Amino acid sequence: MIKLSSLKLNKFFFCSRISNWKLEVQKDWRKLRISIDRLETEINTSTCQIPSSRMCTLLIVAEDHRFEKHFGVDLIALIRAMWKTFFMRKPQGASTIAMQLTRTLTGNYDRTIRRKVVEILLAILLTRYISKDKIPLLYLWCGYYGWRMNNFTQACERLNLKPNSMSLIEEAELVARLKYPQPQRINEKRVEKIKARGNYIIARLEQYNPEFQC
Repeated sequence: MIKLSSLKLNKFFFCSRISNWKLEVQKDWRKLRISIDRLETEINTSTCQIPSSRMCTLLIVAEDHRFEKHFGVDLIALIRAMWKTFFMRKPQGASTIAMQLTRTLTGNYDRTIRRKVVEILLAILLTRYISKDKIPLLYLWCGYYGWRMNNFTQACERLNLKPNSMSLIEEAELVARLKYPQPQRINEKRVEKIKARGNYIIARLEQYNPEFQC
């Protein structure tokens, strides 16, 4: 009788946990959907220049080179990251652009397994909600590039960049700032990281999309 009661109690707690996760996903999905609709309206009505198709490609080769082959979550990268994190003790990320956009718009950066699962589910919903080719553009538009650079327009203004005439290296280094945001007081070490990342992205571009080299 005690054993049976214990099993029922465990089942109750498991169902409660699943129910809580479902509510969290539903709540975050409503918030995410509103944010996506707002961003699309901003881009469609903006008088400012938007990120170029080449810059979107730079983002893809830098952050998510299997972008065209997955549904919002890169299972290969996810399994590799789990193996290195849990078995080799070398933490590694596996976030796709959809997952990064989700994290940016929900504002939740908790490093927990629970949060990562919710983020994965939201990224899958996001990829089904909007045209997939819009995701890189949306992320570039709202991404954090550094101090007082909370979106693409602010980043261009602060760095004195003209979106419609940026060079390849300028676009690559701007994408690099998504990984290495520029601090208020820029230092030589951060400058070197941004430049190295920019060169790495260009090399990846030449490997995956040679037509965008110029």
